Amino acid sequence: MSPISPPASGVGLGYGIAIAVSILVLISFIMLASYICIRSKSTGRDEATSDVVLDLPSPAAEVKLGLDRPVIESYPRIVLGDSRRLPRPNNGPCSICLCDYEAREPVRCIPECNHCFHTDCVDEWLRTSATCPLCRNSPAPSRLATPLSDLVPLAFQIR
Repeated sequence: MSPISPPASGVGLGYGIAIAVSILVLISFIMLASYICIRSKSTGRDEATSDVVLDLPSPAAEVKLGLDRPVIESYPRIVLGDSRRLPRPNNGPCSICLCDYEAREPVRCIPECNHCFHTDCVDEWLRTSATCPLCRNSPAPSRLATPLSDLVPLAFQIR
């Protein structure tokens, strides 16, 4: 039998270098492709964003959610006496600013729920939101004969 000769060391080393270079080229290609994709998507987003900004409705088409000043002014306004006792079932401080009521301070009551608040606080609130800050009922006149809060319990009793 003839002795087996060891493989030439240059051939094995050549394959290792070729594989390492191939892996580095493949990783570089993947990174370059990722960079190009991310770059093109970010450019596309800028164009899409600018289109959306151009398509926004005009400020004249804004929807106002609050109440008008004449409606707010029509709600009862009371000046507290020395007892600082509110005429309605309010207990504690103003629910909007969390400050206590003081003597001779004007308060406004919402007619539908009889909740009272500092006049300045509730006026500002009602300009931006048409609901009571405490119970969230709508003080604005409704086309429904029965308020929605009264209808919900009825739905559970019908079963």
